[in-house]
Amino acid sequence: METASRFAIAFVLNAVWQVPLMALAAAAGGRLLPSAVARHRLLLTALAASVVLPVAGSVASSGARRSAEAGAASAPPGHAEGAVAGARRLGRAPSRSLAPSPQVANGVGALYLASLILAAARRGRSWRRALALRRTVLAGPLPEAVRVEVERCRRSLDLTRGEVVVRLSPAVGSPVTLGAARAVVLLPTGLAASWRREELAAALGHEMAHVKRRDFAWNAAAELAAVPIAFHPATAWLLGRIRQVRELACDALVAERVLEPRAYARALAALARSLAPAPPYTLGVADAGILEERVMSLVTGRARRKAGVFASVVAASLLAMASALAARYAVAIEAGPDGAVAILGSWSGRFDDRNAAPAVDLTVVGKQGGLSGRVTFYEVDLQGGRVRGKDEVEMLEPRFDGRRLTFKVKNPDGEKLSMALRLTGDGEGDLIARRAAADGEPEKESQELVIKMKRVK
Repeated sequence: METASRFAIAFVLNAVWQVPLMALAAAAGGRLLPSAVARHRLLLTALAASVVLPVAGSVASSGARRSAEAGAASAPPGHAEGAVAGARRLGRAPSRSLAPSPQVANGVGALYLASLILAAARRGRSWRRALALRRTVLAGPLPEAVRVEVERCRRSLDLTRGEVVVRLSPAVGSPVTLGAARAVVLLPTGLAASWRREELAAALGHEMAHVKRRDFAWNAAAELAAVPIAFHPATAWLLGRIRQVRELACDALVAERVLEPRAYARALAALARSLAPAPPYTLGVADAGILEERVMSLVTGRARRKAGVFASVVAASLLAMASALAARYAVAIEAGPDGAVAILGSWSGRFDDRNAAPAVDLTVVGKQGGLSGRVTFYEVDLQGGRVRGKDEVEMLEPRFDGRRLTFKVKNPDGEKLSMALRLTGDGEGDLIARRAAADGEPEKESQELVIKMKRVK
């Protein structure tokens, strides 16, 4: 649970600023690219980076923690902090680090898990509804006018009958495309027969352009990739812009191979007056809500222009530099007070009322995946604080829960003492001691002794 919470909080903290950084880089780079196809690729790359970069930061954080703890556990007493620092110097961890309490880490982890479940549930419900549309197709042949345009659009876009089929459905209010391997284009039953030839060609050409570009598969991949970062508003912007640019890319393909650009623009405007938006996670000619931008792109020919080499290099460089910046300043979640490294080393406690004479020393080391150590008790004069002797005993049953190290010791008289080192800050803690109940003996109230401890090495 601790590791998962640490991973989640590192992912969330990095995603909070890395996702908008990728979105800004994609927006800036997209302004340099006239080609809708190139902008679509840039946005998909930005979305992928928005997921990969926070994951990489989280993995680096967890890896650095494990390396540090392993090094500290195997290092001689007093060298634990050096092992942790060495791991950081070797670059195993990102350059910015935080050490949240276990309560904060677990709380963030629980909230993030809830956001994942909600995002996955919403997408799953929409996917099921979209795929259920396949069961609404009408049996029987297509009207002759529709069949003729289907064949013409297939030939224009170099598609085979095995790649795409066209069917009528009473359940859709606009043409939609479903499926990746064997796509199905659904036409609304009541509207298909009333469209003019240009409108029919525009609708069919646009849907088949989605098939030609494998947009259904890319859309599914984008929605799946967005689940881990669905909590971020910048993710919604990225997905929305991907949908818009995807439609522009399809328009450019139709205007190049199926219909003359101005005729296609007129047909789009006519279709927009009669079509309903496509259901979620389907692809439709009425998608994106940017009719004016689509028509202007067709009239000016901007979306059909090829991306220049210089513009492509600059746009890619912007995204690469943003990715490098995000990786360089990623936030790591350290093995802070809730990690074993926080307890390893030598600790010393002193008497405040005896000239700061030593009271007790602890040495905590890692041993075969667990902990072990020794405790030194000092016998000190009440007056003057002179040390008269000391007893060194072994820790028994040491356990660390992230904030408190509990253990038992036996004094020279054979009496067991229960002790706990409670961390109160960086390298600081309170040592609490009381007499332990014997085996089978009920716990009794006893006076506790509290000594302030500091880690000395």
